[in-house]
Amino acid sequence: MKSLNQRQMKSCWAILATATASILTATVGIPSSALASGLVFACSAKDVIVEVSRLDNKKLRYEAYNIPTNHQRPDLAINGGTVERKPNGDTLYRFRNKNYLYVAIKDNAYGRVLVYKNNKLIATKYCGDV
Repeated sequence: MKSLNQRQMKSCWAILATATASILTATVGIPSSALASGLVFACSAKDVIVEVSRLDNKKLRYEAYNIPTNHQRPDLAINGGTVERKPNGDTLYRFRNKNYLYVAIKDNAYGRVLVYKNNKLIATKYCGDV
């Protein structure tokens, strides 16, 4: 009887997880692929949606979707970023693409995304600034 209850409990958790993923995908616009691989940062800013996920192989992935978007395919995807936790509590996710550097910053506020070209800051996008 005990193992039957454990199976039922696992089944309930699986259904709950699937329902939660479906609701987030439908209402917030987070793609189910990002949820399955471990979304660690999401930012809706003016003209762009940025997501950072931890893939099954533990590597980081940066995806940017230009607004308007249908979330079918990102406009920019970069694998193999780095993560750094600052003493002030901020978490920085860095991704390099040729001479561009994308930095997603998770802080105590809404967060932000910085874009550098040739080590010069060219854009700052504040999350929640839609």
